[in-house]
Amino acid sequence: MARRRRLDRLSGISRIWAETGPTSRFLIGTLIIAAIGLIGLTPKTLFNTELVWPYASLIAAVGWGRSGLGFRPMTVLILFGFAQDVSAYAPLGCFGFINLATFGGSSLIARAFDRDRNPLINTVAPVLLYAIAFLLVWLFASFSGNHLVQLSPLVNVFVVTYILHILIAPVFDLGRRVGPLTGNMT
Repeated sequence: MARRRRLDRLSGISRIWAETGPTSRFLIGTLIIAAIGLIGLTPKTLFNTELVWPYASLIAAVGWGRSGLGFRPMTVLILFGFAQDVSAYAPLGCFGFINLATFGGSSLIARAFDRDRNPLINTVAPVLLYAIAFLLVWLFASFSGNHLVQLSPLVNVFVVTYILHILIAPVFDLGRRVGPLTGNMT
């Protein structure tokens, strides 16, 4: 009986989410990223082991990019990028650039290959986009530190970010499908 109530609750939530517009979905996604970012500023240790914290703004960049290019997502990704720059002591603009590059790449892949939201593209595209984004993080960190940064911490963050992506990616689907380019390309 309890299982039935949980299933009814979940189906109710998914029905409400399906009826929610792009602006509400965008605001909810923004709040989730802000909450994850704020929690990430607190000390995270468990049994004297430092916990790995995901780059949640990359998840938003991948998710929002699937719905096409938009000014609001780009603005929020730049703001979250500056917040990441400050919290990670990175040069200003690094994470904003990485977020926008990931957003643009996600939009490009969606426009070129993902017209009908193919499950294979749903799985492969985020892995490819996160790999490129973390390569950019590694390059920026290595250049700004004047030495090659170890890859193992970034690989750990990559894995945790992808696991979080699996769990919360549907929240960042704005409900719009990418259509053909408008206008004449002559």
